[in-house]
Amino acid sequence: MTDTKEIHKASHIKKVAAVLLLVFSMWMAAVPVMAEESILPDGKAVYNILLIGSDHRDDSWNGNSDVMILATLNSETGKLVLTSFMRDLYAEIPGYGTHKLNYAYAAGGAGTLVETLEDNYDLDIDSYAVVDFDSMADIVDTVGGVDMTISDAECEVLNGYLNSMNAQEDYLPGGGSYHLNGNQAVAYMRIRYVGNNDYQRTQRQRDVMKEIFSGMQNLSASDLTALAETLLTKIDHNVGPLQMVKLISSVKDLVGYELVENRIPYDDLYYSQNEMLVPDFEQTIARLHQTLYE
Repeated sequence: MTDTKEIHKASHIKKVAAVLLLVFSMWMAAVPVMAEESILPDGKAVYNILLIGSDHRDDSWNGNSDVMILATLNSETGKLVLTSFMRDLYAEIPGYGTHKLNYAYAAGGAGTLVETLEDNYDLDIDSYAVVDFDSMADIVDTVGGVDMTISDAECEVLNGYLNSMNAQEDYLPGGGSYHLNGNQAVAYMRIRYVGNNDYQRTQRQRDVMKEIFSGMQNLSASDLTALAETLLTKIDHNVGPLQMVKLISSVKDLVGYELVENRIPYDDLYYSQNEMLVPDFEQTIARLHQTLYE
């Protein structure tokens, strides 16, 4: 079944940007990097930033968090781990009770989502970075777009999302390999009902992130710094000013990291109940911590 197994693909990325785009990487502008002495903010060996992509469309509510990726930078192992948390995960949300995980952001914003993941998975999340549809599209355009191969079925749904985004001029004629602009990439990452539902959607999100990383590998240190400064204006984050100065000044010291993909729930460690995915928390936490911290 497509994308229902834990994926541990590794590839060395030269000059990985000091800022991890999410979003959808998207969000790249807020992640610290390993300098010469491998010192992360606050002297940590492992730094976690939660990358959040919301479907926020107006000021009436926060929106749901359709993208929740924990980016873990481990300076001891030289690994960058991207862990997708699926939207329908069972979660005990502080102050709100039991709901699907993506309700945490809708109910209380990034702070509540961070607290929920920390409580449910015994994590220490250092920072978060948030994008919505518009800011994610801007980020993809800023980095020059991404290359993707799209099926006919995906193309049909993608064009439907472009229509809802009033981006009819970006329609694709059918399946094939394309260099996607920002609107097209956002529509691609939203596809849920082609393939294996949200399992495959989280894979699409990680695929876009990997393309962004790959496209940045030949940038000079000065170009990376300029890009980071531009991206910072497009992201809602809670990285402090002193941390931010360090991040921008550290871009030139970036080295290659091994990129590892991960997804919660793990295939063999959950069951479905009332439309929610209920993990075996004890075993899931143990495996997750092993992957992040080794």
